Amino acid sequence: MLLLHFCLICTIIPSFVLCNQSSSPTDQIILTLTRALNFFSTHIDQVNLDAGIGPRIAADQLRPYTMCKHCKSIKNLVDLSEHVTWKIIQSVRYRQPDYFQQVSFLVMPGTFSTIVPFEQQRDKYKMHIENKCSSSPFIEKYSDQCLHALINTKCNHTESCTKLMSDPYACRYSLTHQILYSIIVKQSLCYQQRLSSFNEHRLILKMLDETHQIANRNFLENDRDLFMEQIAFGGLVGWSDFFQDKKWFNSIINWQHPIEGCYGNDTNHHINKREEMQMLHQCLSHRTSVAIAALSQILRYLLSSRDI
Repeated sequence: MLLLHFCLICTIIPSFVLCNQSSSPTDQIILTLTRALNFFSTHIDQVNLDAGIGPRIAADQLRPYTMCKHCKSIKNLVDLSEHVTWKIIQSVRYRQPDYFQQVSFLVMPGTFSTIVPFEQQRDKYKMHIENKCSSSPFIEKYSDQCLHALINTKCNHTESCTKLMSDPYACRYSLTHQILYSIIVKQSLCYQQRLSSFNEHRLILKMLDETHQIANRNFLENDRDLFMEQIAFGGLVGWSDFFQDKKWFNSIINWQHPIEGCYGNDTNHHINKREEMQMLHQCLSHRTSVAIAALSQILRYLLSSRDI
């Protein structure tokens, strides 16, 4: 019965030849992404706006890989990502109007369209990474406000945002949101807010070290959302250092719920992210979104590493 169910999934997605156990890593990632996107599509009234960021990253980042003669499955994936993002926008703009107005630019077409080629970056600069972590808690709404100000106030920058986005002791989510801010700055005309290549390298190198620490602790439940966020942003900035261990790929694939296709809490049902949203079957909106973002970067890495 289980085999029949799996082959029915393959029938629903005819462009993916995935019904044998020897399918390639690329095919496995495509199937995992498709199942996560389909989960969002069928539970659209339960998600929050963060759910649209992962599909937006997938659509923008994978579009350049749809032009080759063997890439029909990639084009289907991009089309599905666009459709799911559109459905999320239509749903959330009425259910969360204030939050939608604040950060809706993150799900608009082209926000993540800059493609940074993958390169080994760890040893580009010889630098010491400060392990000290700020005692200030990460408050997501403050980060949202700074992103909103960056895009909507003609680069006016408050003192509090300057402090938040330049904290040398930022770690975990504070650090990933510093890197997200840096990525968005590059898409804007706010040249005075851009980091030097040295300072940007320092941030990403610290994030890479944290990624290894999470892996070395065998991916504790409370670290998995953050780990996938780190992989997604590592891909957006073109660091191939985040994509060297196939065990990391397999772990992300294995965290997908086998029936629902979502990502959620398997062992710890406490939610500590403000913009997280609990869904049916312990599925989580933000975690599924960052899984889609991370998987899209893994797929981009695999596609860029071969002659397509």
